[in-house]
Amino acid sequence: MKSYRLILAILLASIAGCQSKPRASQNRPFDSDLAKRENDHALRLIDEGKLEEAESHLKRAIDADVMYGPAHNNLGLVYYHQSKLYPAAWEFQNAIKLMPYQPEPRNNLGLVFEKAGKITSAAEAYEKARQMEPDNPEFLANLARAKIRRGDRDVETKKLLEELVLKDSRPQWSQWARINLLRMGDPTSRPTTRPFGE
Repeated sequence: MKSYRLILAILLASIAGCQSKPRASQNRPFDSDLAKRENDHALRLIDEGKLEEAESHLKRAIDADVMYGPAHNNLGLVYYHQSKLYPAAWEFQNAIKLMPYQPEPRNNLGLVFEKAGKITSAAEAYEKARQMEPDNPEFLANLARAKIRRGDRDVETKKLLEELVLKDSRPQWSQWARINLLRMGDPTSRPTTRPFGE
């Protein structure tokens, strides 16, 4: 009986101890300035190819302000470039929730889906990004590529390729679009899924 009371006393003391010590994150206010500084520093590191260092700065940014959407989006990009697709998708989903009017996280989520072989989901994500920013050639190119990879040879895909030829200033993408337009006219040829030089 004494051992039962002792165990009960220890449990009650540990519960009381847990309740009397609030977690630091519960009392700490959001520090958006620190989050922005950490995020900006991480962007420079990403440009230098230092993904592990960038990851730690982005985690610090999110710790400073969990509602800072750009840090979630950029951490997703780091994970994407490290081929960590599940955490990348998770971060892009968070960024979409925090920045519902920004198309980049939707486009980035499409990249994850495409890399994972979920081409229809990728095309849907690219389409949402493109609807938000119709003149962005990157979103247009990604959507066209996903549709080509899916095997779409319809009028809508043809229009996307024609628009890509006109709007995209990257020579490899406009050349890719032209070649796929020619191949769409020949039912025996297969489209190319990647632009030349990529």
